[in-house]
Amino acid sequence: MNQFALDHSERFCIFRSADNGFAIPALSIRKIVPRPDMISIPHCDPILKGLCHLHNEFVPAISLKALAQVQYESNANAEQQLLVMLGPQGSWGLLIDQTITLAPLETSISTLSEQRDRWAQVTVGSASHQHQVLQILDPSAIYQYASNLLNSYWQSTDQALSLPTKQLVEAIN
Repeated sequence: MNQFALDHSERFCIFRSADNGFAIPALSIRKIVPRPDMISIPHCDPILKGLCHLHNEFVPAISLKALAQVQYESNANAEQQLLVMLGPQGSWGLLIDQTITLAPLETSISTLSEQRDRWAQVTVGSASHQHQVLQILDPSAIYQYASNLLNSYWQSTDQALSLPTKQLVEAIN
């Protein structure tokens, strides 16, 4: 294996949300774009911020703020960038405040992954960069969590829509 490939695979995209630092493996990111216009999904969990149309595809956008339960003071610069990644069913995005840099990190693996807490499910460890502690995120786990959330939303919507139909059929019989 050549040294360049080894160095490149260890790089992380470092970014922030409010005053919190995060990192995600750089190879999982397709692009970083300014926040596009969003179409919100009514009555859905705030973690799924909405859908955006980006380069001829619809991309679901996940709010890191809601996922991490980050409390913002009224900050006009909140969630101004979208990290676009590729999931099993296409592109998806993670809304962040600001990208900081790409850098190699020495990470510590977390033992919290066994917990049922949604944050523990998507955080794989921590690292430090320029005297700031970063939380290392697992993009596959974020995608899976949001996908499960969206599927449960669609199922509950389907059940709510089918209830009047069932009542109508019963009334006719």
